[in-house]
Amino acid sequence: MVISAYQVNNVIRVYGDQLRHNRIPSKRKDDNIPQSDKISISSEAKRKAVIDKISSNIIDKITQYGPNDNIEKEVFQKLENEYGANLAIAKKSPTDLIFKVIDENGETTNSLSIEDSKFLRYKLEEIAKETVNNNMI
Repeated sequence: MVISAYQVNNVIRVYGDQLRHNRIPSKRKDDNIPQSDKISISSEAKRKAVIDKISSNIIDKITQYGPNDNIEKEVFQKLENEYGANLAIAKKSPTDLIFKVIDENGETTNSLSIEDSKFLRYKLEEIAKETVNNNMI
């Protein structure tokens, strides 16, 4: 749809005429008072949001510094138990993680495929959320 300058000019002219003749209804005095919108979130939704935030922080700490405190170690240990081998994490990019299998001597044996790494990242997120949920009071 093409709107010409002439049409825009007419709309502005009519609006100006209405303002001059006070045809546009003025706001009521009550409308000048700012009213805050009220948003109510259920307690379950709040809990889920807190769990998501905490688990995200745990995963960030594990990927940046390795599992250091108790909850991080617990989450990573559950992931290793589920996978069935010792693992190490390396960041390929801010969104991609590369998981590596570690042998008994602490040496990296091989890197897992991209698909396996994506699956392990999903499992890590799932385990972190489950662990945080179980540990919350």
